[in-house]
Amino acid sequence: MIDISVVIPAYNEEQYILNPLKSLINQSFVSCINYEIIVVDNNSEDNTKKKVIEFIDYFERKKKTGEIGKNIEILLLEEKRRGVAFARQTGFSKARGWIIATTDADCIVSPLWIKTIYNIFRFNYDYLLFNFLNGLPRKIRKNILKNYNKTVVGATGLIRFYDDDSYELQIINKLIPMFLGVGNLFWLSPALHGSNFAILKEYFLKVGGFNTDLKTGEDLDLGIKISKFGKIVFLPAIVYSSSRRFRKNLLKAILIYTFANFLSHRLLGKPVFNELDIARGQKDNLKLNLNFFKDQNLKNILQEIREKINFLKSDKK
Repeated sequence: MIDISVVIPAYNEEQYILNPLKSLINQSFVSCINYEIIVVDNNSEDNTKKKVIEFIDYFERKKKTGEIGKNIEILLLEEKRRGVAFARQTGFSKARGWIIATTDADCIVSPLWIKTIYNIFRFNYDYLLFNFLNGLPRKIRKNILKNYNKTVVGATGLIRFYDDDSYELQIINKLIPMFLGVGNLFWLSPALHGSNFAILKEYFLKVGGFNTDLKTGEDLDLGIKISKFGKIVFLPAIVYSSSRRFRKNLLKAILIYTFANFLSHRLLGKPVFNELDIARGQKDNLKLNLNFFKDQNLKNILQEIREKINFLKSDKK
């Protein structure tokens, strides 16, 4: 019986795809956990598929000699329809585990990632809440207690850039926990992050899975849907990610594709921008325009966000 299925969507990831695979077969304290790794090739045009096949051959040879645990399986699936939502949907639908986890094709998961995910869904840690509840404001304490002993339907954790080779990216690495912490405190429920989350398969099937019309924010949308059946908790296991999707236009990525879309999903259930600014697999150089704050670019972006939010509000009515 498979306990955990890990789904990795991949499009043109030949340079990165071995990162998650190597980290996932070298997990600690997992001898009693059966898990599978499902790579979903999203119609790549490079050697992603070939790299995965070669790695699976290498893995199977090691498995036969006993150098790698027999509790791990690796599968390769194909999804011709381009889009991360399509790729995740295919992988999640074929998953055999009662827990489904996911990360990205350029990520490295921490050594206790699988074990931590298993423990969160296997055991109830709610009794630990009482150790600090007394120090919280009454309203927050009341809202937390509403979730006491509710089923854990999902868990999501932090990411950090492993290639923060610039001052700007180092700042973002420090701001990510703060940003997510404020958001989680405001809604008292973490938002699922595609690079680092896990859910119970039962509830994935109940809500019909991902919204494949979304090009971005499919993870946030899924979290909102499954949170109606239970609670989403913080996953205390970090995933290390490439910063390449932030490098083309750092400020736009933060303001629109992170901050604005996050708020829009939380408040309105829809993204402000249903598009990807940077194609998966594309390499970009970081060029931060220091004159950005002196011209109209920032004002234009903020105005664009405001107009989109107003449109979504009127559409919802």
